[in-house]
Amino acid sequence: MAIDSGKIKLSIIMPYFETYELTVKLLKELIIQKTDEVEVFLIDDGCNEKRLDEFNKDINVIHLEENHGVSYARNVGIEKASGEYIAFIDSDDMITMDYIERLLNIIEERSEDIIYFNWADFNENAIIRHPQNYAVWKAIYKKEIIPLFDESARFNEDVFFQEELEKKPLSKYYMDRVLYIYNSNREGSQMWRRDRQ
Repeated sequence: MAIDSGKIKLSIIMPYFETYELTVKLLKELIIQKTDEVEVFLIDDGCNEKRLDEFNKDINVIHLEENHGVSYARNVGIEKASGEYIAFIDSDDMITMDYIERLLNIIEERSEDIIYFNWADFNENAIIRHPQNYAVWKAIYKKEIIPLFDESARFNEDVFFQEELEKKPLSKYYMDRVLYIYNSNREGSQMWRRDRQ
């Protein structure tokens, strides 16, 4: 799908591995919200189940021949992204109906390196404000400042990413609004597995 990279404000990167039904629901919501200032990269990380090529006309679907893990898949997206800011979404989670609109608005208003927002836990019926966890999907990041993920890490990959960012003198802004909905109860979730180790 050809996109004028000069117009891209936000690149959304989503690794995908065997979460078909949840991912279809998420993609439909993303596509409704998507504008010409937004590009979406779905990185199929060697998935053995249904492919998502039916979304090719609206987003960039990239198929990897083998499963390399979420860090590798995210790095593929980072290297292809042309947006001023980058957002990460996990393929089994969900976004609010104003996710893209709010992010584009804040990009126009602010210029910080990292812009944080609140998130909700779908299963616990909880809203997390001033989020302190290491999840990369709780913020958007200027592309020019983000590191690549450690591809040798199969767990806690978000921790390494955030620790690299903490080494830099970066400007930050916090937006007191829920934009992301985390699916904490899915057993395949990376965070679900970490919480139970």
